[in-house]
Amino acid sequence: MNLRAIQDKLIVKTDEVEKQTTGGIIIANAKTEGITRGEVLSVGPGAYDEDKKKFIATTTQVGDKILFNYGGGVKFSHQDEEYVSIIEKEIIAVVS
Repeated sequence: MNLRAIQDKLIVKTDEVEKQTTGGIIIANAKTEGITRGEVLSVGPGAYDEDKKKFIATTTQVGDKILFNYGGGVKFSHQDEEYVSIIEKEIIAVVS
């Protein structure tokens, strides 16, 4: 991948969602409401606070598995792959 995040942005590849019915049928790419899980592929260096006085470095690392709100960020395609660009503040949790 030749994408590089800037400022306090993260580029995330969301996990494929599969829902299984009670009868065992798997529905691929089923949409879910609530929280989305993804892997961080690129991390920007950080951004200045609102007063533009203090630089706040990002704390997320490439490879982190994260949770963020479904529908959050900006979805985009690059070389036939789907990604989401979010700001670090949108992360709910890092999964360990």
